[in-house]
Amino acid sequence: MMKRALLALCALGAVAAGEPPARMNDIQVVGSHNSFKRRIPAAVMAELRRREPKLADGLDYDHLSITEQLDRGVRQLELDIFADPDGGRYADPKGEALAKAAGEETGFDRAAMLQPGFKVFHIPDIDYLSGCVTFRRCLAEIDAWSRAHPDHLPIMVTINAADQPSGRPGITDPLPLTAPLLDALDRELLAVLPRDRLITPDTIRAHAPSLRDAIRTRGWPTLSAARGRLFFLLDVRPAVGELYRAGHPSLAGRPIFGWYDVGDPDAAVAIVQDPLVDGALIRRLVKDGMIVRTRTDANTLEARAGDYRKARAAIASGAQAVSTDYYPGAPTRMGRNFTVTLPGGVMERCNALLVSGHRDVGKDCR
Repeated sequence: MMKRALLALCALGAVAAGEPPARMNDIQVVGSHNSFKRRIPAAVMAELRRREPKLADGLDYDHLSITEQLDRGVRQLELDIFADPDGGRYADPKGEALAKAAGEETGFDRAAMLQPGFKVFHIPDIDYLSGCVTFRRCLAEIDAWSRAHPDHLPIMVTINAADQPSGRPGITDPLPLTAPLLDALDRELLAVLPRDRLITPDTIRAHAPSLRDAIRTRGWPTLSAARGRLFFLLDVRPAVGELYRAGHPSLAGRPIFGWYDVGDPDAAVAIVQDPLVDGALIRRLVKDGMIVRTRTDANTLEARAGDYRKARAAIASGAQAVSTDYYPGAPTRMGRNFTVTLPGGVMERCNALLVSGHRDVGKDCR
């Protein structure tokens, strides 16, 4: 209660000083990539190194539990989902058989995999271990942490849906996402997180003709109104993105934002993967009112080289979420102390691209 009272007084002070209240896009936070990922079993990794050493290097990272990440200040998460409406499609991964033959105890939850519903992991048969193996279980863990910390900054969750064959022999093909499966995804989300816990396309659009019009005119909700809430972005191939908004003009009724071309009237949230290449694009999108997630490292390359150029570019771009595999406390096995934070070692701050330097970071954005 004391914290809320102080925040209210700070907000009144900002208004009295003639400054508008901070909005939810006026912040910058550190996020995690493939937030659910657990370590690949040693026997599977050894075989992967024998067959595809470059891929093995790229997959040689893992994460703390989602709860532990949130405790350490992570405020953007990523979940990879696989449709499994009948259950059991991913219950017997080839990598698990290899690990068992080598005598490894992996903690693989086969019982959960036998149940119908969306599953969360990275790559079938290879990178199949997850800290929260079902979509509902992941959502429940996020929700529990959120309810226990009701003043937290809004948490962005990207949903990456792999629904095309990988082309690798021996890898289970995912099911293509259809309209009924996308409706089922919405139902699973809303079964755990009711709409009043979410910031949705309807929240932003209100009576505007499109999401783009809404963020350019009304803007995003104030930061105080967005605290304690979550918002989701669907990261899918374009055909699936079109399917998601079919029959839902401007995503009306959908609980998840879509990722559309920057000129699209439904483009409000975006992913731009490489800030070294597209830093100018990110800055343009952020200044135009969009919320952007970018990456500070990928495939363990920067961590192995101790290279912070991409991290610095990501932070300087103004992207609201800078995603890493190496937040403070993240597991590392490369003998290097590669850790990504915002300047000053913080995990959240006012967005320097949008908020003037004289604003008090502690009062306005934390």
